[in-house]
Amino acid sequence: MDGKSGVYHRAVRIAAASIVVLLATSVVWPASAQVDPDPLIAPVVFHWGQVRSAWPTLEGGAIGDGSQAFWARQDALLESAGFTAQLFQVAYGWEASQRNHLAALRQLRLSRPGGPIPPRIVPFFAAETFPEYFGRKDVLSNTGFEAFYQAIRRFFVMYAEAFPATPGRKGPLDAELLAKVDGRVFIALWWVPLTSDNLPGNFFERLSDRLEQDFGFRAYWSVHVDWSKGGPDDVNFLFNGSAKVQWGRNQAHPSADLMVAFWPPNLVDYTRSLFAARDTGATYASAWDEVIASRTRASIVLVESYNEVTEGSHLMPSWPVSHSPGDGHWSGTPDDAHCAALPCHPVEFTDTWGPNPWQYLDLSRRKIREWLRGPPPGDADEVPPHAFIAAPRADEVVSGATPLKIAAADDRGLREVRIYIDGWLSLTEKGPIDRRLKTWALADGRHVIRAEAVDQAGNTDADTREFVVRNGAAAEAREPDLPPTPVRRRYR
Repeated sequence: MDGKSGVYHRAVRIAAASIVVLLATSVVWPASAQVDPDPLIAPVVFHWGQVRSAWPTLEGGAIGDGSQAFWARQDALLESAGFTAQLFQVAYGWEASQRNHLAALRQLRLSRPGGPIPPRIVPFFAAETFPEYFGRKDVLSNTGFEAFYQAIRRFFVMYAEAFPATPGRKGPLDAELLAKVDGRVFIALWWVPLTSDNLPGNFFERLSDRLEQDFGFRAYWSVHVDWSKGGPDDVNFLFNGSAKVQWGRNQAHPSADLMVAFWPPNLVDYTRSLFAARDTGATYASAWDEVIASRTRASIVLVESYNEVTEGSHLMPSWPVSHSPGDGHWSGTPDDAHCAALPCHPVEFTDTWGPNPWQYLDLSRRKIREWLRGPPPGDADEVPPHAFIAAPRADEVVSGATPLKIAAADDRGLREVRIYIDGWLSLTEKGPIDRRLKTWALADGRHVIRAEAVDQAGNTDADTREFVVRNGAAAEAREPDLPPTPVRRRYR
């Protein structure tokens, strides 16, 4: 056992002991929950980088830099919004991003051994899991079945590197961070081009046999309708048209698939009826309202999606981008005749929600809380604002008058945004900040910047990072903007 595994296993043992104490003093749940976590609320989280992104994340690009720090921020946001799990896209060629995401989850778990488990992983396999996206898979032959299984197996080998088995457990991995249904690992399988969808009824039993042989667990399979003849446990309807909510087929564990918006990336075989606009969040909000009002209590809620930018259905914080003819993302109104044959990306399906990059996460938080606990008393504002330091970047070396950019927003309105440098209040604004920081007022070396956003209800959020000043002889340069002498008020 290596040192990291030992630390991880000790943390797990401490967590288990803490849970026993909590159960002894609070509500005792059934010994074996049917859905874990319950409810399982999971958006699709993509790891592949789009070549052309209409909605770059706050860090830039469809998945930012894919670093461990990036995914740590995303996991924290998912958790704060009330998501209890995440459909973890397994994408061929983007293994580094997936490993970094797993490492971020591991670090989060280690950081709070007695606390809640981070959003659980639901492995999400689809066409992008394979080297040839459009290549048809012959899963009926022994060779083709084996090749298909190996693509699934590779993910769990990767997972085992981050979460090795604890002593006494069966198999090479610790399945604590994997979502489960009926004690089986929840796996989502979406569209994969096949040579034939006339699958034998025991197809998924065979896959579970292999997983049990290699990793010590069986799977609960929620699949695209094309796989339905293979004997899955449920069918999901992610990315399948303009219905705001579609329900799975498993009556024992009701599953609702929610839509944020839908724009087919390739209009071949699509019709206008499949389009669903964002409508400034109204589409997504009404989907949640349908789930909240339903007499069927969903145990599983799958949301499309966290950052699938090409289909206009992301939840991940990103910069709003306006579109106009000729920019490569727009080519006419939705009902133009040429949209039947050529790619169309009408403005109504893009990001028209305004200046709040976190709007869809805030909306998720409000709706999830309303579903689980009812509306807040007196329409109280329980959703905090957001602050993000866009510049300077973490550990960036700066000099002279360097950019100072703070993204800040609240779904109901900000009261103020505060900037602290090395603990001293240096600047206060009413909204996002785009200024210049006079670094010559700071000594060469490492410094800490903290951005704090406060909304009208007094809720707060903060972002903190370190940067390095290196002026040397260039410190004589002067550019007027941010006062070099900070206000004498220290952050507590």
